[in-house]
Amino acid sequence: MNIRIRGISYHFEVHQQKETLPNLVLLHGFMGSGENFAHLIPNLKSFCNPITIDLLGHGRTDGAELHYRFSTKEQVADVTKLISEQLDVPLYLYGYSMGGRLALQLALHRPDLYRGLILESATFGIEGETERQARQSLDARRSDAITGNFEGFLEDWKNMPLFASSTADPDLLKRTERIQQEQNPFWLANALQGFGTGTMPCVRDRLKDLAIPVQLIAGERDSKFVHINRQMEREIPDAKLQLVKDAGHRVHLEQPDSLVALLETFIQTQYPS
Repeated sequence: MNIRIRGISYHFEVHQQKETLPNLVLLHGFMGSGENFAHLIPNLKSFCNPITIDLLGHGRTDGAELHYRFSTKEQVADVTKLISEQLDVPLYLYGYSMGGRLALQLALHRPDLYRGLILESATFGIEGETERQARQSLDARRSDAITGNFEGFLEDWKNMPLFASSTADPDLLKRTERIQQEQNPFWLANALQGFGTGTMPCVRDRLKDLAIPVQLIAGERDSKFVHINRQMEREIPDAKLQLVKDAGHRVHLEQPDSLVALLETFIQTQYPS
C-alpha cells in the first residue's frame, strides 16, 4: 500500500498480520526495494509478521528534487512517522547495508519503538574528516555516473569486488539486477548525495547508549564489514555478531537460509512463542 508521509508517497507492504506473532520491518539497500526480500518472506511468516518498506526514492516510493530531502534527519523523520503511526509497536527492525545504516539511526532516535535491531553488513559511519570527504567525492562521482550513463553505472556496480559472489542463486541475482534497472536514476543520484556513507553522521560515540538487543550479521568473506561489525559488537552493550560462512556482503542473497535462521533465533529469544 501507499501512504503519504511528510509530503512523500511511501510504499510499504504488511505481508502477514497474526496477533500472536511480532512484527519485523525489513529495510533494503541502495538501488533496492522491498521486493529484494521476496524469497525470505514465506519462511519469515512462520515466526513473525514481515513488513517491507521501499525507502525514499527507491522502488515504489517517490523521491525528491533536492538531495537535502534524502538526508539522515529527513529519512529518519519519515520512517519513524510511518512505523509509529501505521504499525503495531514495539517491533523488530532489520536493515541491510544502506538500510542497516538507516535502521541504526532509527533505533538511536526512537529506541522505544523497537524490541530489537538486526543489522546485516551495516556501519556506524565514517569517523575521520579526510575519509568522509573522500567518500563524499566518490559518491558525487557516482551520482554523475548514474545520471550520465545509468546502464554503464549498473554494470560497474555489479562488478565491484564488494559484490563478488559464487553462492547466490542465479535467479535471485537476476531479480536483483532487474530491481536496480527499474529505479529512477535521478532519485538514486540524490540518494547517494543526501544519504551516502560520507554524508551520514557518524554515530560511533552513541553506540554505547543503544539500550536494545542487537544482532550483527556479516559475511565471513566481507573483510571490511567483518572489521566494522567487530568494533560495533564491542561498543554496543547488548550486541552479538554472527559471521556467516560462504557469504560476502549480501548475506540475504548468498545464504538466505542462514539469515532466516539467525532472525528466528534472535526474535524467539526476545519473543518466545
